[in-house]
Amino acid sequence: MNVRNVPQKRIGMVVHPERKGAIEASEFVEAWCENAGYEVLRVTKASQCQGLSLVLSLGGDGTMLRAIDLCLVYQVPVLGVNFGHLGYLTEIEPPELGKALENFFAGEYELEERMTLDIEISRQPRGTSESVHEVERFVALNELVVEKSHSGNVVKLNVSIADTHFLDYEADGLIIATPTGSTAYSFSARGPVVSPTLRAMIMTPISPHMLFDRALVLDSNEAVEIRVLQGPHATIMVDGINRHVLAPNESVKVRSSLLNALVIKLGKRDFRVILKSKFGLTEKSMGSILD
Repeated sequence: MNVRNVPQKRIGMVVHPERKGAIEASEFVEAWCENAGYEVLRVTKASQCQGLSLVLSLGGDGTMLRAIDLCLVYQVPVLGVNFGHLGYLTEIEPPELGKALENFFAGEYELEERMTLDIEISRQPRGTSESVHEVERFVALNELVVEKSHSGNVVKLNVSIADTHFLDYEADGLIIATPTGSTAYSFSARGPVVSPTLRAMIMTPISPHMLFDRALVLDSNEAVEIRVLQGPHATIMVDGINRHVLAPNESVKVRSSLLNALVIKLGKRDFRVILKSKFGLTEKSMGSILD
């Protein structure tokens, strides 16, 4: 484990407001920091991250996504404490919190960089001419999802990769995921599991109504543009949050971001161990499948 310089004595917390354990843990952190002479604050907006050496995520994977989104611009590392279910993104369990703080302020930790996505949504403001478009930008750690707005319909999507037309999809939707997000919605749609430290984009169709139904793993430099064709509108979700509804001829572009999410690693949890635990992938269970 790398030993780093002792960080500044200011940390932040992003706390799940409805989980009793997370709230109690935040009170523990406040008491711990007061005793150690460190400053701590509860972070609710990105500007509060400026000058912090660490942000604790006290919740599940959703809280971790929120914390990373707040920290990204100021490149503040995040340590995830799992108050959810298994927690793919979090690093430690609640009983380890005190020791983790000691290790961090002793400089005994590693930084892991995770690729994020730059997302650019181009829409025509209602009541304006077709030549007028407004653009809104987001960043995602897990995924962009373009999917049908109503049950009973499919969306028709024109997809270009690296400025070259690839396919027109008829499907319930399309997912563009990072390696970190490969174990989230993309996995549920039968996309591949990708090691989270790689740089790649995974394009996975959701229930495609066409012969080609496979996921694609793309180079991180290959920008993808998705344009809605004539037919039903499409809903845009970024890391599980509804952002917009796209009408026909409106589009969204996604590419790898220049900013990486910074995640604290203490050597206690491993992506493959979590994956095996989540799906019960023991030698005994695999043996029963093969017998």
